[in-house]
Amino acid sequence: MQIIKNFIVASIGLVALSLAGCEVAEKVDPSNPPTMQLDRDNISVTGEGGDIAILYSVTNPISGEMPEVKANVEWITPGEITAYKIVLHIAESDSSEERTGFATISYRGMEKPLRVYITQDKRPLNDFKFSVSDITYKSCKVKYSPRDQKRPYMANIIDTEYFKQTGITDGAVFVANEMESYLSLAQRHNMTLEELMQNVSPQLIYSGEAEREFVGMQPGSTYTIYSYGVEFNGNNYTMTTPLHTSIVDIPMPPMYNATFDVSTTFNNGSATISVTPNNWDGYYAIQIAPEDNLLYVPPGENLNDYAIKSIASNFYTNARNAMKSGYSAEQYLKANCYMGYRSINMQLSSDKKYMIIVFAVESQDGEVPVMRSMPSIKYL
Repeated sequence: MQIIKNFIVASIGLVALSLAGCEVAEKVDPSNPPTMQLDRDNISVTGEGGDIAILYSVTNPISGEMPEVKANVEWITPGEITAYKIVLHIAESDSSEERTGFATISYRGMEKPLRVYITQDKRPLNDFKFSVSDITYKSCKVKYSPRDQKRPYMANIIDTEYFKQTGITDGAVFVANEMESYLSLAQRHNMTLEELMQNVSPQLIYSGEAEREFVGMQPGSTYTIYSYGVEFNGNNYTMTTPLHTSIVDIPMPPMYNATFDVSTTFNNGSATISVTPNNWDGYYAIQIAPEDNLLYVPPGENLNDYAIKSIASNFYTNARNAMKSGYSAEQYLKANCYMGYRSINMQLSSDKKYMIIVFAVESQDGEVPVMRSMPSIKYL
């Protein structure tokens, strides 16, 4: 694996100089002291670290002398030193930020030592690998593979919308918020955070490889898989690795070939909306979006994937929240959706434009109902 960025090949002049049959002295001549030339003095490396070679040559060398190398930081250590090459070993970074150090190269009799500056990227995010399988519109399986098979770690997933709503971009801040929530839960049950994590179901903390199946996912949404090494002591925790993440897109469910004929009348603030289903005898939803609503798409513009997913998400979120409050899927559908031909009346503002959205919905096995047809649109 090549770890050096912008590797500089030694110049022809430098090679020629190192091979130029210079006379080797037994001691330093003060009037003509040794000088050294390096092929580079500024090097960038990745967070993985590794060995880097620096080619050098000495003018007016001293018999039996070799360069002496020292570093100002522990993560740079000298390796093999030959008559034309100095090897520096760069340790894998454990820093969350880019770091810089230097190696000082001296030679007996040389007036001034030389420096080679090393800039290393932040620690590599290779503590975990994720593989996703069996993706449906409501579930997926994730395999978590840690590099350290004995280190405890979090294995979980979250709707990516969370990061957009909170504005969190720092991994440590995300973990701090997560642990604060778990600590509150632990205290409500008279447990420590450590005890909660040992007993919570479904299991969150693992060692070694783990596979989790996530169900009840929102169709058309993007989720963030995440892991981080963590150790607990009572109500305290320590992150032992940075936060690692990966993205998985959950597809929309297959759409039925259902359409809806929508007609409207409007008189003195009273609107009548009539809907006739085609090729569909199940439930359907009616959403009304005023022109200042995020779901509203101006006439003449096509419904893109984002708009369709937003409509589906709006319905799904309302249904899920109702079911969390005690409704069954069937109860929610009966109370909020329609079947067959329906004509409904409602009061709407006469100084606004409206977009009427109609689509088939369905619940399987009592789960949260989802959109099952492309929306039919009518403007009022």
